[in-house]
Amino acid sequence: MQIEFRAIVQSEYGAPEKVLRIVERQFKSEELGADDVLVKVSARPVHPGDIQILSALPQGGPGMPIPKGTLRVPGFEGVGTIVGLGTNPEVAKRFSKGQRVAFFPAMGSWAEYVVVRYNSLLPVPDEIPDQVAAQMLINTITASLLIKAGHNSLKAPITLPLFILQNAAASGVGRLLTQVALDRGVHPIRLVRSNQSADRLRSALPGPPVVSTSDSNWKEEVREALGGHKLEVAFDAVGGKAIDDLAELVDDGGTIINFASLESNMGTNIYSLVPNNLALKSVSIMSWFRLTQDDKQQDFELALSLAKNHPELFEVAHEYEFADFQKAIHHASSPGKTGIVLLKSPN
Repeated sequence: MQIEFRAIVQSEYGAPEKVLRIVERQFKSEELGADDVLVKVSARPVHPGDIQILSALPQGGPGMPIPKGTLRVPGFEGVGTIVGLGTNPEVAKRFSKGQRVAFFPAMGSWAEYVVVRYNSLLPVPDEIPDQVAAQMLINTITASLLIKAGHNSLKAPITLPLFILQNAAASGVGRLLTQVALDRGVHPIRLVRSNQSADRLRSALPGPPVVSTSDSNWKEEVREALGGHKLEVAFDAVGGKAIDDLAELVDDGGTIINFASLESNMGTNIYSLVPNNLALKSVSIMSWFRLTQDDKQQDFELALSLAKNHPELFEVAHEYEFADFQKAIHHASSPGKTGIVLLKSPN
């Protein structure tokens, strides 16, 4: 079997408009490893993290060198249909050709076909549309890691009710973090950057308090929402001065957990942590790869449960045709975006 397909590639890191292009590629069946599955990709998300990595921005972490004469295909997750199976008998026991699957991690989902290890696949039931399945793994895994990190940061004994504070609450991870917290009996207080975002979030996902940091008295609003209860953990996806602001609200000995940096040009004043003896922790999805396979499977099952029971959490900003990937990247990078930008393949 030989398949010809298109892929979005780069031979060097840099600005997307300068380094990315579409090329024609070939795949031969003999290239499929014993534990591998070949997936025809239907849709894949354009995450801000994808853009940070391909651009070699600091927020993307250390990048793997692209060897001279080779091409890198961005993207790590998506949804599609199985078209080829490796020779390992376990692969055929668990999956079949024509089966619809979500996948993470995969090296190069910004292509029309991708090779994925079979233990990185999750069968997708018909009730979950591609628009949800394509984006449900990375963000759910991140939310799960954050909840675990937050629990580990709490001082024993834990007293209820338990409150957390989260900024960027309208983001993909932010919405999932809210729901996972609620499912565990935790009370989240949600921060967004504008009154318009606050209104949209209250309408789309009513429930926990939403506070706009554009209000001059927003910190007082947070204290009122706490109702006299302690705040021991806050989650930050913005970085920079946002961490300084959270530090004014977290109680003595508490923890701020950072997992992203939307602010690219503003540093954090580390001394803002000193008055309340706060700890600053970071959470990266890279830590997920150190978990056991059973723990990883639990996160896959969590993603499936959230997608089935709370599809509203997986908002789509827009779907772009494969050839319009630059428009998709521009949209995914735009301030005020709500929902996940998807890049879809032709039927």
